[in-house]
Amino acid sequence: MRGTHAATTAIIGTVLTGLLLTGCTAFGGDDSVPKPTRQAAEDATAQTPQPDSTLDTVGSKQAVPAGTVVAETDAVSKSGDTRVHVRVVANEHGTFEAHLSGYRTTEPQPMTVEFRRTAEFGDWWDSGAVAATTWEPNTDAPDTVSLSDAGAYPDWLHDVVLVPAPLQDGDSDTRPWVGSVLAVGALSWKIPNPFPDLTVTVGKDRPGAYGYVFDKAGKRLDDTGTPSTYQVAHGDDQTTVAKRFGITVPELRWLNPTMKVRDDGWIYEDTVLNLDPATR
Repeated sequence: MRGTHAATTAIIGTVLTGLLLTGCTAFGGDDSVPKPTRQAAEDATAQTPQPDSTLDTVGSKQAVPAGTVVAETDAVSKSGDTRVHVRVVANEHGTFEAHLSGYRTTEPQPMTVEFRRTAEFGDWWDSGAVAATTWEPNTDAPDTVSLSDAGAYPDWLHDVVLVPAPLQDGDSDTRPWVGSVLAVGALSWKIPNPFPDLTVTVGKDRPGAYGYVFDKAGKRLDDTGTPSTYQVAHGDDQTTVAKRFGITVPELRWLNPTMKVRDDGWIYEDTVLNLDPATR
């Protein structure tokens, strides 16, 4: 009997150990899924956000026929001494490319062209800039710059800028303006809205969408009002956040073309999402 009792005790101990290791309890509970909170997880803050592999928000459908000019502007310095003409054209891959022409400057120096969400004279480096391309003094600007990183609907990029770049052997004290926006051109896009009837409503918070909702004035909303932004909470995932506001994941991604999502679908905590189509 002692042998039988010992064997039984060993089996029970093994089962309980297995339950504890899998996050379950012997009383029917399951603690394997962390409860979302508004406190940052240590492992989340230690990771660098990476673009999700499904960043294309509206699929691969061609927005406009290849060869269509969808935006055109001149990026010009305040003095008018530095400028470049920019024409954005649809290509055969479902994305767009910028054609540069007429570049001139009275002060040859390394120069970078960038496409930004917003820009003003004197702004400094922008880590969110797209299609940054640099050329050396006394050379022509490149004829073409790819905007493929901006996706099939790059009209969230509202400005194109020229930024003096560092010299190859380092910056000089005589060029303190390096990295500061020298010329700006506003882009007026002619790309059809893929979601012309998009309506965003305020839904109650729920597991996977516990964040805070704000209107244009920055007032926090509960169940009523017109939402403008959403502050992501720990454990929020893109599918549930979209459902909370009565929209689809492609619509949420279109509203937020730079949104970063983990492989498990979680959005990085404290990300501020746009919910207003007019301010995309």
